[in-house]
Amino acid sequence: MNNNVQVPFLPRISPSKKYTLVLDLDETLVHYYEEKNTVLLRPYASQFLQLMAQFYEVVIFTAGTKDYADWALAHLQNQAAHLYIDHRLYRDHTIQCMEVFIKDLSNLGRDLDKTIIVDNITENFLLQPDNGISIKSWFDDPDDTALADLAPLL
Repeated sequence: MNNNVQVPFLPRISPSKKYTLVLDLDETLVHYYEEKNTVLLRPYASQFLQLMAQFYEVVIFTAGTKDYADWALAHLQNQAAHLYIDHRLYRDHTIQCMEVFIKDLSNLGRDLDKTIIVDNITENFLLQPDNGISIKSWFDDPDDTALADLAPLL
């Protein structure tokens, strides 16, 4: 974790939101194609974000750098998905342990009993495994339904 990062990471939660949903970015919501320098949005991601924003404070927590993640999320503007994101956290907010970037939810400043993380890498939430939902990695399958399947559970 970067020494310039203040704990808790997030400001006080809005009274209109009781729960926090933390979402990974790469291979959970989007996939970056280096060859084409473009970002693909996972099927149902926009609808998923819109629906989740009705019930949760939505936080994007990525192991990516701020510059990359903001650039990738800017590609969501055409999809309006960015409108449903309350906060963004980046690599500076993680704890690097060898090749794993651990997302310590206890640093968010949220009640862990009301916080869920969805990530395609289970090691990323190993400090709070009971808060995590593992989702299969997505690269470009246009028939993927993982987010649509997950929505009713949440």
